[in-house]
Amino acid sequence: MDRLSAHFTLTVATSSDALIARAFDDAPQTWASAEEQSLFFRDVEAADWAIMGKNTHLAADKPHRRRIVFSTKTSGWQRPAQFWCDPTHLTPFDLIAKVAHIRPLQNGLILGGTRVHDWFLAHNAIHKVNLTVEPVSFVKGLPVFSGQEGVDPLKIFTDRGFKIQSEKALNSAGTLYYELAA
Repeated sequence: MDRLSAHFTLTVATSSDALIARAFDDAPQTWASAEEQSLFFRDVEAADWAIMGKNTHLAADKPHRRRIVFSTKTSGWQRPAQFWCDPTHLTPFDLIAKVAHIRPLQNGLILGGTRVHDWFLAHNAIHKVNLTVEPVSFVKGLPVFSGQEGVDPLKIFTDRGFKIQSEKALNSAGTLYYELAA
């Protein structure tokens, strides 16, 4: 994919044990800090399109938001600005073409879940990562990527070649925020 045609940012909040949720319907707003939610909404507002799986979409359905929703059972325009598709035989470049007539996809925001993260990683199309690590432990739940080893959220990305650009504490509770680049 031509890196100049679109820029994809993965915005993800994890538990301290590198899980993105306890279950498919566990929305981050139920356990993430106010500081994380503020950064999340900043990223949503800056994006042309948000890309997510069906479960992520249903956990926080927003009819007015521009979304590309990955689903193996539903396809096509479900709302004026919500395109559903099976990504199996698509590339990130195909996504750009599918939504261009509504709004060009120059800044895409990858919101999850695990299979959506896997798809973008497999296509080498995650250009930037905004990672928030919350001081909570789930023990069991959904990983950032399928087959990930270990429970260090930052290492999960650095082991895949992402480089830390910045890091900071978001609050006194211990929430950490990292910006990484491919």
